[in-house]
Amino acid sequence: MSDLGETRPQTPEHGDGGQAFFTSVGCMDGRVQKPVTEYGQKRYGVLYADTITEAGLVGLVSNNPSNELLESIKKKILISVEKHHSKGIIVHGHQECAGNPVKDNLHQEETRKTAEIIRGFVPGVEVKPVFVVKENGNWEVKEVLLSNR
Repeated sequence: MSDLGETRPQTPEHGDGGQAFFTSVGCMDGRVQKPVTEYGQKRYGVLYADTITEAGLVGLVSNNPSNELLESIKKKILISVEKHHSKGIIVHGHQECAGNPVKDNLHQEETRKTAEIIRGFVPGVEVKPVFVVKENGNWEVKEVLLSNR
């Protein structure tokens, strides 16, 4: 088998030394998993998403979270970053959230705040907040700007 012109699929065993992951942190709602995964794959040039989910996660984290919840999320993020060499973290909220039924503008602010909290867990790793909206029957990822510190 010749190596000329061939490319191997990017996997933990091939590609760029195992950095085939990004980390997805957000709501468990299945409607948003595919668009968030596709966004992360494109943004970071990877195949796999390590997913950390909870119903209404950004609402829980941004509004007086328990130390238990924060430590659980941090532990999972550190596994993704340290063991899977995650290239970045996508924090997501979304419209029509059953676990965090608040207005979209508040939900986006909670997504931003959660991303800032998570950024403190892993300095040097990009943490990107996004909000998933339903447009013309399709779920689409919209970037949320982090506040300047």
